[in-house]
Amino acid sequence: MSFSRNTLARRIAATLAAGSCAVLAFTGCGVSDSSATAAGESQASAVLDEKAPLHDLLPQKIKDKGVLTVATQPDFEPANFTPAGETGIQGYNVDLMESMAKKLGIPIKWEKVPFDQILIGMQSGKFDAAIAGMTDRKQRQEQVDFIDYQWAGTVFMVQKGNPRGITSAVDGACGLKIGDVKGSDAKRLVDMMAAACIAAGKTPTELISFPNSSDKNLAVTSGRIDAIFWPDMAVSVILRETGDKLESLPVDFEDKVYLGMTFNKAQTDLRDAFLSALKAIHEDGTYDEVLKKWDVEVINLDAPGINLAKK
Repeated sequence: MSFSRNTLARRIAATLAAGSCAVLAFTGCGVSDSSATAAGESQASAVLDEKAPLHDLLPQKIKDKGVLTVATQPDFEPANFTPAGETGIQGYNVDLMESMAKKLGIPIKWEKVPFDQILIGMQSGKFDAAIAGMTDRKQRQEQVDFIDYQWAGTVFMVQKGNPRGITSAVDGACGLKIGDVKGSDAKRLVDMMAAACIAAGKTPTELISFPNSSDKNLAVTSGRIDAIFWPDMAVSVILRETGDKLESLPVDFEDKVYLGMTFNKAQTDLRDAFLSALKAIHEDGTYDEVLKKWDVEVINLDAPGINLAKK
């Protein structure tokens, strides 16, 4: 699949003076082929579309601001990523957010943010929304509100041939090192594994945190760690990126989870407006088109909602 996007967003970005934030030009197309411009390239060039079908649902504060600031960490293909040698943000999360913004008639200004800083930025009001593959958890619901828009299953990625003999069971990696991105949901899983190992009289599993997915992927292929957690819908991506040096095995002790875009808990009007927009792109087929475009139909969540996670 080619990730080059010769679109209105890129053509506009090329003509503007450098600014301070990442920007996604508002294009007004269905399933967008545009990509967000990089941090430091330009300010949002689009304007509010007051004729958009759901524009009246936007809070007046957002209308007055004239742009929606959305955070993501663009290091995970095919959800939100920046291809090598490029600066823009691409992925199905970008296309879904663009499509919802189109329904609301609001342009998006993208911010590239380390994953573990997203919740902090949401609570402080630095960002209006975030979409970065964050797992909806009851504990996180105390900090932000989620609009759950996809399912995700989890697998282990281990070195080819599984030389460490990891199994799918909760005590299947005792004494070994599991890597993941700092601030991710992996700590909960590794804590479960460590407790099971201790109960069995074995050395507990250890979590090693990394600033981004690229670093953790390199660590497992080089043998500095023994396994990583990975979404089931993106196994083909990591196999390609790591030169087919890894293989996957199921995680038997983890059910599928909800992933959601996040909103400040005080911004319920904005949250509800985006839920209406999400339902609208389900109804007109845009949601399905985006998933098909990125070959991630496995994430399809037919009934999106707010804070759906129960644990």
